Amino acid sequence: MKVSLSWLKHYIPVEMEADRLAESLTMAGLEVENVYNRYNYLSKVVVGRIIDTVPHPNADRLLLCNVDIDKKVVPVVCGAPNVQKNLLVPVALPGAQLIDGSLVEKGSIRGKLSEGMLCSEAELGLGTDKSGIMILDKKLAIGENLEKALKLSDMVFDIDLTPNRPDCLSIIGIAREISTIQKTSIKYPDFSLSDRCNKISDLTSVTIEAPDLCPRYASRLLFDITVAPSPFWLQDRLMSIGLRPVNNIVDITNFVLMETGQPLHAFDFDCLADSRIVVKVSKEGE
Repeated sequence: MKVSLSWLKHYIPVEMEADRLAESLTMAGLEVENVYNRYNYLSKVVVGRIIDTVPHPNADRLLLCNVDIDKKVVPVVCGAPNVQKNLLVPVALPGAQLIDGSLVEKGSIRGKLSEGMLCSEAELGLGTDKSGIMILDKKLAIGENLEKALKLSDMVFDIDLTPNRPDCLSIIGIAREISTIQKTSIKYPDFSLSDRCNKISDLTSVTIEAPDLCPRYASRLLFDITVAPSPFWLQDRLMSIGLRPVNNIVDITNFVLMETGQPLHAFDFDCLADSRIVVKVSKEGE
């Protein structure tokens, strides 16, 4: 199980350095197999300055950019609408891995050499804006690694849990363990639910036909839902532990699962057979 320090700190003030925390968790029976900075994937992304741009001779919407990365000037083909001379931008060099897992390679685009990629904040996992390249502060040092330049640091703990510790299969579970180690209090999520709408029993039902395998199943109906991208804070929480954001519905169920350890799933009510849920053991062919 992966747990990010930034997510943990939402529930408890972590007073130890990452290495000592890993050791303390291991000594408590939660073996930490690995500790790493989640922004390590930015190791081949540097701060660059666009020296000049000219139209691509073989493509109307592309520009040929010369980009200063301190030790040399690299040619980059780019189609972003906000490319301008003298801007400081993130430059992904050949071998860099973007947040979606794709690799940047040196190559030819419409017959012109491109030795990198000018990135948007969405492509780097640093925001949701896909409309153009990310514009950096002019005070940053040209050629500096982006992770260092932006002071990006969020340690992730990869924990190997034993079967007798299901209480730690969540961010709150790990935070609770840390609170015991540190002898500090934990802050649980503050939430409330309104039941002013119609009774759910008037609209649907849940039938459990395998109580030995599923003794309890709870459900709730939500109305007027629009499927859309999640806000960045939610996407960032999931990305911090290696989960890929999908949309607001899938993401919030994954968030609650990882936060509390409670499995849940969202169904499209209009697609449910007979508008109800039946919990049973599958038959051959199902």
